[in-house]
Amino acid sequence: MKIGKKIISKNSLPFLIAEVGINHNGNLNNAYRLIDYAVEAKFDAVKFQTINVEKLMIKNAPLAEYQRTNKLKNMNELIHKYNLKYSDFVKIQKYCSKKNIIFLSTPFDIDSAVFLNKLKVPAFKISSSDNDNIFLIDTIKKFNKPLIISSGMTKFHELKKIINRVKIEKKRLAILHCTSDYPTEIKYSMLGAIDQIKNLGYPIGFSDHTIGSTAAVSAVTKGCSIIEKHITLDKDMEGPDHKASLECKDLQKFVNIICDVKMSLISKRNHLTNKEVSTKKIAKKALYFAKNFKKNHIIKNKDLVALRPFQNGISPINYKDFIRKKLKVSVKSETLVKKNKFYSI
Repeated sequence: MKIGKKIISKNSLPFLIAEVGINHNGNLNNAYRLIDYAVEAKFDAVKFQTINVEKLMIKNAPLAEYQRTNKLKNMNELIHKYNLKYSDFVKIQKYCSKKNIIFLSTPFDIDSAVFLNKLKVPAFKISSSDNDNIFLIDTIKKFNKPLIISSGMTKFHELKKIINRVKIEKKRLAILHCTSDYPTEIKYSMLGAIDQIKNLGYPIGFSDHTIGSTAAVSAVTKGCSIIEKHITLDKDMEGPDHKASLECKDLQKFVNIICDVKMSLISKRNHLTNKEVSTKKIAKKALYFAKNFKKNHIIKNKDLVALRPFQNGISPINYKDFIRKKLKVSVKSETLVKKNKFYSI
């Protein structure tokens, strides 16, 4: 799968999405600041939510439980308060292009999807709330762009039905494991579902609503190649998603640990690290002569011992190469065994 210039595969670093969502609180300058922090931390993409409120919900749609701390009457009022206009997203897209970070946004209605396609977004993300909204998905499919679908609020048998209905080739569809709980306690993040979703054969990722990096790191070890993390300027800001988000001061640390863990996972034991090479010379043991021996002495088992430091010596596992071999020089106790001290090896 490819989004922009980034190839997403199990052998590459994860595709990291900084999810702003509506954490800009309807303020364009906040959006710019969040983009700057995402760029500085080296996220691959920054993602927003694009909403035509009138096409999203009925007028008196109730608030979700986690949204009820905002002292607003209903969800319609909440989204209106924190929403950005289409014209704002034109500016955001240009700003992202200038900052060399991929701009993505989740459309919550068909009008917004059409608008984002005109902005030439390189991929589309479907929220968990719309993963069975076939009207929206069928519209986006026509754009022939990569599609990422979140799996929150969806049982596995329901997800399989959705994927079978969507019918998108595997190189254009990724599935994000997600628990729609804001914030999610790690014990409820259901990371075991990643193995279920992997069996569907599509690229897999994790939309992380937990606090910190533990769950995301675990997801990477289970094979996730996309990690999405909500970000905020301040967890104490007013708004529904800030509490489940990572503050910008912690973004770099989050990216570093995710990338470090992935680098560890794709590394094979075919070489030593630079520090291991140095440590080996001191900590490993090599073959040493057990006593002083004169020229022409024939080596027996008891004449060799394994001692530190290894330096540039010979591993004890090769001791049999020297048994019954004749020395061509005299040697002293506790000196390294070397092939050039023998007539033939």
